[in-house]
Amino acid sequence: MRRVILGCLWILVWCFQAGCSVHHTTADTTGLESKAGIHLIDPNDGPYSIEVIPRKDGRHDYLWEIDSKIVQNHTCRIKYHKLYFTNRFIVVEGRVGNGSKTYPVVLDTGASQPVFVKENHVIDNNLAIFPMQTKISNDYKFGLCHLPKLQLATVTFIDWPCLYLERRSKSELFGLSIAKDHAGDDSIILGLPALREFKYIVFDNVRKEVEFSHNELFKPEQPQLWEQYPLSIEEDFHGNAFLFVTIPIAGEEIELQLDTGSGRGLAISLELWEGLREKINKVNLTKGRDFYPYIGWLACRRGVIPKLEFGNRTVINAELSVFPSDSPIVEDCEGLLGIQFFQDTIMVLDFENELMWIKVRSLDNFGQ
Repeated sequence: MRRVILGCLWILVWCFQAGCSVHHTTADTTGLESKAGIHLIDPNDGPYSIEVIPRKDGRHDYLWEIDSKIVQNHTCRIKYHKLYFTNRFIVVEGRVGNGSKTYPVVLDTGASQPVFVKENHVIDNNLAIFPMQTKISNDYKFGLCHLPKLQLATVTFIDWPCLYLERRSKSELFGLSIAKDHAGDDSIILGLPALREFKYIVFDNVRKEVEFSHNELFKPEQPQLWEQYPLSIEEDFHGNAFLFVTIPIAGEEIELQLDTGSGRGLAISLELWEGLREKINKVNLTKGRDFYPYIGWLACRRGVIPKLEFGNRTVINAELSVFPSDSPIVEDCEGLLGIQFFQDTIMVLDFENELMWIKVRSLDNFGQ
């Protein structure tokens, strides 16, 4: 039985891993739950149980127990969805339940809860929901959702803990307009707690394919062609999971949070940048803003590093964003590492052995 505790601070963490303040109020009756044809979850009738735990401050925690599993008979490969070529984050195609409609599914190690769907997925597939007595700012709501099945090629996620996101209207969070998310309104987010259940996942940015293995271990045929770097997963008391990799950058060994839901390069704190800048060729940083879904535009200084040492490889035209050290994006880590640094190679998340593997040799020999 998978046990998920949903408290008052987890909601925004999956977007930018920072644990910022969230405004709460009693759930109203004008949202998705009031629409015709919407099914409400009976918290004691189903493959799950939901307990609402009142807090002394008037808010609530949610304890959700559900018997979830992954069914996969053989290791399989799935082609990247077309959104990859626009945004460069990792995205494949999937189906909800037994429906014929397909959706983009973002494989997002930066998402700290298992699965996120949106209002249209609930309506299209008649998913049952459990509204939470929580909302962000004025018009941005989350709730629990029963997702009986999510199908990615021959990989099936059954009864996974899921949350739905309901956009009520254009709203603001900390004075920043909440804009359309970068993956598109049809995207489902598959987060780290679900992804870590596989023995390994291959992100093949040469062939533009993902390989999933729920049962078999990762064993490269030519280990000498691969680098290895330690992975670690940290959890907070609400069950949010965060993936970190320790890897040399410009000769300095750094622990960064890995975000496969970002097509960018490095997003680091000013403090870390001050320690690296002397080891990197002159980079012209200019004032800019980076967009983060459901947050808005965050101020930073941006630049491009022509050649950056990354492990034993060199990344050409490495994108760099430097945030003030008190920015929420780097509040709980030194920085985020996006998919741009792996765009011409193969990267493997070996969860079984807590390793990241990176292919290091020429592109004419990229088999395992």
